[in-house]
Amino acid sequence: MTSGEMDGKGGRVSGELPIRAMRVCHVCSGHSVDDGRVFHRECVALADAGYDVHLIARARGEAPYRVRGVMVHPLPDPRGRRERLARRGLVAQLAADLQPDLVHVHEPELLGPVISRAGSFAVIWDVHESYLDVLAERDWIPAALRPLAQIAWDLRERQLLRSCDGVVAVTSRIADRYRRSHGKVCVIANYPDIGSVKDLPDKERNGRTCVFVGVLIPNRGLHQAVRALAILKNSGLEVPLELAGPAPDGYIQALLHEARLLGVDELVAYHGVLSKAEAVDLERTSSIGLVTYLPVANNVAGMPNKLVECMALALPVVYSDFPGYREVAGGCGAGIAVDPTQPDQLAGAIERLVRDPGLAQQMGQAGRNAVREKFNWDIERAKLLDLYREILGPPNLPGRQATSVTDLQSPPGTLRNVQMGGKLKPMCGAPRFDELGLTK
Repeated sequence: MTSGEMDGKGGRVSGELPIRAMRVCHVCSGHSVDDGRVFHRECVALADAGYDVHLIARARGEAPYRVRGVMVHPLPDPRGRRERLARRGLVAQLAADLQPDLVHVHEPELLGPVISRAGSFAVIWDVHESYLDVLAERDWIPAALRPLAQIAWDLRERQLLRSCDGVVAVTSRIADRYRRSHGKVCVIANYPDIGSVKDLPDKERNGRTCVFVGVLIPNRGLHQAVRALAILKNSGLEVPLELAGPAPDGYIQALLHEARLLGVDELVAYHGVLSKAEAVDLERTSSIGLVTYLPVANNVAGMPNKLVECMALALPVVYSDFPGYREVAGGCGAGIAVDPTQPDQLAGAIERLVRDPGLAQQMGQAGRNAVREKFNWDIERAKLLDLYREILGPPNLPGRQATSVTDLQSPPGTLRNVQMGGKLKPMCGAPRFDELGLTK
């Protein structure tokens, strides 16, 4: 009888290797546990496929806990950019202490620390943004120094790529840069998981309300949207604007102040930071999705998941006239492209959809059909699982037993220090200039 045969009593012979799931760890420092791409799509997909999935991310609490098949290891919110960088070595060590077969890195400041602790585990680098463009857009970096920061990160990242087993990018335009330096680059787009929304009943809409839910920062074009509301009001058409999501200090106040000056403050409502379910509910009761990001390089190269999420909910979209956006929304007739820097163009597109509800409904349905047929997570999930199988093999292999929750308590001086806000040694040296620029 060989190892792995049954003993005739329903058990297995002594000395055989138990079957255990391949352990993967997704590691973040700035993303929250509720992040759509990291947790709701990638981590959950891998757990459903049979992998032993762990996620290190910002979350409440101290002890690890399991949700939707994913073991979450909570991190507290950093008090600022420098604290987030100071703890990057500790966060990487938390991942290494889990003895994973693969670590999936989601933020640039963690890539070097994770690779330095890699040992025998594989590393995937998940590129959420065009980071060279991000550095060019950092207002707090003196303009003369931004090219130096870009060069420093470009050289550093190319060096780190040699130790990566795979690279994931959110768009083809971002992936093109990495294909010149790495042989295993996979595009996994930020398309929504339509399973959670496709069977939701339609809600009554007033045909006028615009909505934007997401990170609220100046390059989202919201000041231009407020000015468009003023143009519409002066022409006799009042259009409400619903906003929700995190924002930097003072930004919402500045936006609402401009709305007051323009006489449209009663039309703009800010709902704070919502859960994913609450955000979807707000979008379902709105009538027009605004995705009018301004033409900074990272916006042009990227693809906001907000665009496809609005389409999935049958919202006609007013969107920035960028190549990637046109490819998704324009190709199926899901909305109207505009120059996002021109409030009069935004106003014209919004008015056209309000005045012609038949067109708005047609565009909304076209967007929903396109998402169900093409721009959805089912297709992207298959690419993610193919990449994991190529790097790791199947999710279940003979080996050690899966670790229990109680075995996952971190040793003293690691997670406790991170959670209690103790004084942390950088463990990776002083933050690099380019790392400071890439950390939000």
